[in-house]
Amino acid sequence: MRMFRIQMAVALACGSLVVGCTTTEQRFCERADECNFLPAGLSADECTDQYTKCTSDLTSSERADWDNGTKDCLELQSCTNFVNCFQNVPGC
Repeated sequence: MRMFRIQMAVALACGSLVVGCTTTEQRFCERADECNFLPAGLSADECTDQYTKCTSDLTSSERADWDNGTKDCLELQSCTNFVNCFQNVPGC
């Protein structure tokens, strides 16, 4: 039973196998960096730290809304559409 719980925790933390063990915050910040959307001087790693802290302060419902909205935006191909989409995501 304990091994099952550990496996489930790893599976939930890592998400799908295609994405690997990156968080939505990390994926967002890497994409924002690629699109030159981060403020000057802020690295993708620093952005990830800030968004991880912010999303950890959200309620589970707010976190789910932020996560789902951000994932939808990450699916968009153009940087313009990605940025415009993210500006409408609730939460952080």
